[in-house]
Amino acid sequence: MRKFNQLAVPGLGGVWFAKQLVLATLGVIVAERLRQTSRNVKTLEVANAVEALACWGAFESNGWRRDARLRGVQKLAGKAGLTFAKLRQPRFYVTQPMRMATVEALVDLGFVHPGSTRFNSFRCTESGRDLVEAATSEYRPYRLTVEDCLVRLAIESAPITVTRDLQRALSPIEPLAPVARDLVRSRLCEGAGANRDAARRKNGLAWVASIDPGKPASWKARPPTIDVDHWNDLRRGALFFQARDAAIDLLIEIETAVARTNAQALASIAAAEIPAIQKQLGKLRNSAQRFLDEEDDPTEARIATSFYRECIVADPAQIIRSLVTRDRRVLQLRNNNIVPGSAFVGRPQAEDAEEDAAGPGTENVSRIPLPEGISSRVQNLYLFELDLNHRLGTFLNPLADEEAA
Repeated sequence: MRKFNQLAVPGLGGVWFAKQLVLATLGVIVAERLRQTSRNVKTLEVANAVEALACWGAFESNGWRRDARLRGVQKLAGKAGLTFAKLRQPRFYVTQPMRMATVEALVDLGFVHPGSTRFNSFRCTESGRDLVEAATSEYRPYRLTVEDCLVRLAIESAPITVTRDLQRALSPIEPLAPVARDLVRSRLCEGAGANRDAARRKNGLAWVASIDPGKPASWKARPPTIDVDHWNDLRRGALFFQARDAAIDLLIEIETAVARTNAQALASIAAAEIPAIQKQLGKLRNSAQRFLDEEDDPTEARIATSFYRECIVADPAQIIRSLVTRDRRVLQLRNNNIVPGSAFVGRPQAEDAEEDAAGPGTENVSRIPLPEGISSRVQNLYLFELDLNHRLGTFLNPLADEEAA
């Protein structure tokens, strides 16, 4: 999966709006400053604390309304007397902070030094410092720079008072300063003439910017800004993702069927005779075959091809056994019987039910006017482009904007 995402939009990781990069880079900078006087400093803990403070301040300012750019509405609600030490605690904030989605982008866009993909090892570059300066220079919490303010808050043990300037500087829902947005755009596209990754980011950005929301893009016509090789990689990636989704849907149907049995055990042959499972088997076979018909697999050792060949064998029970064997977490295979695994629930789970759910959310993604099955990175790039043009808030919260008007 990562291979097809990387071919679609190289170096973006899971980032979908610019403030994610600012907060993560700011966390790296503050950690570097703290490390000058203390050995017990973990960069990821400091970055998590900065992000948690940013989201807490944003929720305080918007009346604790949910927004896809904010995390931890349940974890942070009702919290008072916040100190940096509390914010740094591993269980204080969500288990999947936005910081985790920025690791690849921070390196590839040049905001931290290359050489390590471990967040705790990151060191900020001059470009990273320029980004933070551009994003925060207009704010002076406690008559300090935002960086100096956060360092002071991290050293002191007194409860934090989030001033209006600090809240606005950190808030993921506050628009980024134009100079900061321009800097991020330039890093996305820098070196596009000689660097294929930068060229694909630049061309992808131009494509998503040109799409009319009222006329969704489709696979029927290649946009002029995307070259043939890139378009073919996008198209093959979509076939891969559609087949993967069909496999997941089949596993969900099997999980539901297992939950309905008294013994919570289901023979693979019996599972293959259940109408709902047969329907999903048909969808999986068709989508897997469409991918295989391309006869072009960029994955290492052609592992995608190997997997999808398992999905088109004649024996439906064998397909089921292969999928369950690969899964192991939700479902397990025991003597050709399907039984619950450690993560078994027995019913479909809403993707956005948990506040830890990463990304912009299913409902927002469904409104993005891109071809069916396309890599989530292109969907994220569409949202990123809206953010760089100060239109993301309107897209995410159209009703709120209409009411405000």
